[in-house]
Amino acid sequence: MHLDRRAVPSPAKPVGLNPLQYLDDKFSAYIAERRCEPRADVLTGMATATYPDGSTPELLDVVRPATFLFAAGQETVTKLLSSAVQTLGERPDLQKTLRDNRNLVSPFIEESLRTQSPTKVDFRLARKTTTLGGVHIPAGTVVMLCLGAANRDPRKFEDPHAFRLDRKNVREHIAFGRGIHTCAGAPLARVEGVITLNRMLDRMRDITISEAKHGRAGDRQYRYEPTFLLRGLAELHIEFTPSG
Repeated sequence: MHLDRRAVPSPAKPVGLNPLQYLDDKFSAYIAERRCEPRADVLTGMATATYPDGSTPELLDVVRPATFLFAAGQETVTKLLSSAVQTLGERPDLQKTLRDNRNLVSPFIEESLRTQSPTKVDFRLARKTTTLGGVHIPAGTVVMLCLGAANRDPRKFEDPHAFRLDRKNVREHIAFGRGIHTCAGAPLARVEGVITLNRMLDRMRDITISEAKHGRAGDRQYRYEPTFLLRGLAELHIEFTPSG
């Protein structure tokens, strides 16, 4: 099996100023439709939301966060699943544990999120002058938060670099943010992760990392996408025996 995240060939037509224009067009139609014919879904909630004064946002003001939510959900789930499958291929002991007790699939997903956070960094604007960790931060300063580093903080997580299914406070990681800034798609990402892992365990036996593509155990070669915002494999080659 080969999971490849490399870019598709360049389109025949040159890319415009907004390479995601096609998404804006699609979501403009979706949001306009939901305003005329509401449904019981997230897009309807966004389409029918109003400002505090009761006025309705312009269509594009709703379309942009809607497309962002769509794209962000696709990227983070893909990276979560690739890192989870990578761990399965590297750790046959964990693979056997999950097969013996499927209730541990959910903790496995959480520990995957903690150890290899799909989003590495986030940014916040300091609204007032303050001091954080002994560092003076003037009002108006943009602060970069390293989520991946926080999720391996030994003051928060015991033996932080170990992958443990019995970690009691694993749900306290901040891979999806925290508080009012929690990712709106976090529950969906978790469900997708659990369902996908269960389906793979149902249909595949002896999942291993391809030595032909990534090298022998102890000397693996993995290539990650070149971005400081997200952490994700560019490709992952695995081998397995079909079940049944």
